[in-house]
Amino acid sequence: MTAFEFVFSLFGLLLGLSLAEVLGGLARTLKQRRLVRLGWLTPLLGLLVMLDLTSSWALAYPLRDAVPANFLTLVIGLFVTGLYFLAATLVFPDDASKWADLDDYYFEHKRQVLGGMLASRMLARAAQFGLGSAGWIYFPAFAAFVVLAIALMFAKGRRLNLAILLLFLSLYPLFAALGPVLNL
Repeated sequence: MTAFEFVFSLFGLLLGLSLAEVLGGLARTLKQRRLVRLGWLTPLLGLLVMLDLTSSWALAYPLRDAVPANFLTLVIGLFVTGLYFLAATLVFPDDASKWADLDDYYFEHKRQVLGGMLASRMLARAAQFGLGSAGWIYFPAFAAFVVLAIALMFAKGRRLNLAILLLFLSLYPLFAALGPVLNL
């Protein structure tokens, strides 16, 4: 087992549990859809979390040769993935029937979800710089993430939140398409 495989076994477990938490929340909510207005904001936030988790998973692989297998790496990884897990648990309510409208739930919890994602991303980015493996080529995507996350955290109104969410979500396929072209 390589150092990366050892370290990533913990990270992969927590990232996988985070994805399962969002998908499980969606499933619970869909089962209760006759009792609650689903809206667009909460499901799109769930999609954002899942796409961002997946992109973080993909970005970890190029670091495989730079990641040391030590306690500090495991602790940093625990915080990075733990923040994602906490954010993922807040995307959907435990009991959607307690909310008449999931857009109301979204407005009450979006800052916690986005704040967890943002803190996780910033910590991961700092760790990459610490390892000497953070190239500036990723900076535009990271900057866009930070700006949109902060904008979404403080945006008011359903339409503005929907517009920012859709813009945010559009960046994932855009950067995925540009990745091979720009050698990302």
